[in-house]
Amino acid sequence: MKKVSDYIFSFLQEKGVKQCFMLPGGGAMHLVDSLGQSGMDYVCFQHEQGAACAAEAYGQHTNTPGFLLVTSGPGAANAITPVTAGWIDSTPMFVISGQAKRSDLVGDTGVRQIGSQEIPTVPMVSPVTKYAAEIMDPARIRFHLERAWHETTTGRPGPVWLSIPLDVQGALVDEELLEGWTPPEGRRPDYSEAVSRCVELLRESKKPLLLAGNGIKLAGGEAVLERLLDRLPIPVQTTWKSIDLMGEDHPLYVGHPGIMGDRGANLILQETDLLISVGSRLDTSLTAFNEPNFAKCAKKVVVDIDPHELDRMKIGKAVSLAGDAKVFLETLLVHVESEDMPLKDWESWLSYGKTLREKYPVVTQAHRELEGRVSPYYFTDRLCGLLTPEDVIVPESSGGAGEITYQAFRLKKGQKMKNAAGLGSMGFGLPYAIGSCIANGGRRTILINGDGAFQLNIQELETVRRLGLPIKMFIWCNGGYASIRSMQSNNFGRHVASGPESGYTVPDVVKVAEAYGLKTFHIRDNRELEKKLAEVLSAEGPCLCALETDPDETVSPRVKAFPQPDGSMKSGTLENMWPEVGKKL
Repeated sequence: MKKVSDYIFSFLQEKGVKQCFMLPGGGAMHLVDSLGQSGMDYVCFQHEQGAACAAEAYGQHTNTPGFLLVTSGPGAANAITPVTAGWIDSTPMFVISGQAKRSDLVGDTGVRQIGSQEIPTVPMVSPVTKYAAEIMDPARIRFHLERAWHETTTGRPGPVWLSIPLDVQGALVDEELLEGWTPPEGRRPDYSEAVSRCVELLRESKKPLLLAGNGIKLAGGEAVLERLLDRLPIPVQTTWKSIDLMGEDHPLYVGHPGIMGDRGANLILQETDLLISVGSRLDTSLTAFNEPNFAKCAKKVVVDIDPHELDRMKIGKAVSLAGDAKVFLETLLVHVESEDMPLKDWESWLSYGKTLREKYPVVTQAHRELEGRVSPYYFTDRLCGLLTPEDVIVPESSGGAGEITYQAFRLKKGQKMKNAAGLGSMGFGLPYAIGSCIANGGRRTILINGDGAFQLNIQELETVRRLGLPIKMFIWCNGGYASIRSMQSNNFGRHVASGPESGYTVPDVVKVAEAYGLKTFHIRDNRELEKKLAEVLSAEGPCLCALETDPDETVSPRVKAFPQPDGSMKSGTLENMWPEVGKKL
């Protein structure tokens, strides 16, 4: 006989789970004890949201489920926001939460609570998980574990959640008698027809473009993509989620488009006559809320594992395939390597694309010449030059620290860059950096955060200190929510709760970090960047560097939206970013 909680950890370890992100509690006491006895590595956070953010980051970086253990009630509720981020960004996550014992559950009584810290966890998380279940029968534990594991690791990945009542955790079961779960037989889509049509369109195309999305990484297709591009020399763009698929210096790389992409990349996208989108859900940050205008000159081949996403896209698809990104690329590679696919010369189109990006650099002379403050754009430019191919970069998931970093950063091959931009929640940066660092074996991790967003999970400075992780925290200090101030100024001409003048303040992040026992640095001017950045990066262990940034610097260029008399917003077009300069199509 074996206790259910012990069985759970045996199951997870057999699946290769080595790391748990957690916070203990009475509603999960058997689970927590079994974790301690299992020998599995664990990190205890200061807040469940921090633990869940780290688990989501771990899943993003490893492509294996980030494992989260929390207690019942508030413990479970605190984890929902990062799990929602994992749902949107297709992150494999395995969440287990405690629950009040079965006799204390509300059931169909109509009351709000009976057991201590009891909440209806499963109904709350079902909309943002691939599978969620409350385990009421100990004999069904194997069934639920096997099904949950299958769901989080197959098809389009995503979070799964098991809520386990306290008395079920402590129950004894006979492993030999436990019922398992058999996955249903899936139907393999026909890749050959879609690939054959794609090849025909390539033969006709004078200006092809491959948009490589995060689905390629989720499918484990990075190596296949590299082999394909060795044989198919067409320009490639990446999305925000897949930006680290290619280094900036790759001969075929022509940027990342979107609302806050680089101007040259958007112009290229709008001129292509054939767009092959693989593994991107083509969300509004990419299409600028204007799907009819997206890649308006192009025939479109769209490959996505989720048929619902394909049905949503109103972009006039010439080829639409609900399938695995890696298998599609493998099938296309076979065609390209055969005599059926004579290669064309797209060198002039590629050269044109590179010229456009050179013509419209993201970091300008004005950024470099700013005095008395630090320009976030110039900071990003200088930082890029000092980082190594082994570094991991974590921009905050919301606000200028995320948007400007993605727009201006020049990635080297080997670097990793991820955040939770799909949900775009403030406060993810610090715990996300912890999870990212652990997922990458303790590689140096660069956190880029704003002083406002940093406050939402600032307590995890203690977790960083305790673990001694080599996380370099660069905090843009602009006295509040700079991106919100900019939005308020542009739309209303006044500020509310976005800075000291309107009801919001932030503490001195240097003093806070020192109180946690961390080494600190301070950069107040562009002219100090080169020297002090080198000092921060060479410092041993974790440290925090505050940068006094320009409070008025906003994301530029970008696609702007304009308020309409009926209260709606009308988006501009990708090719005419604000401020409108250069070529208009």
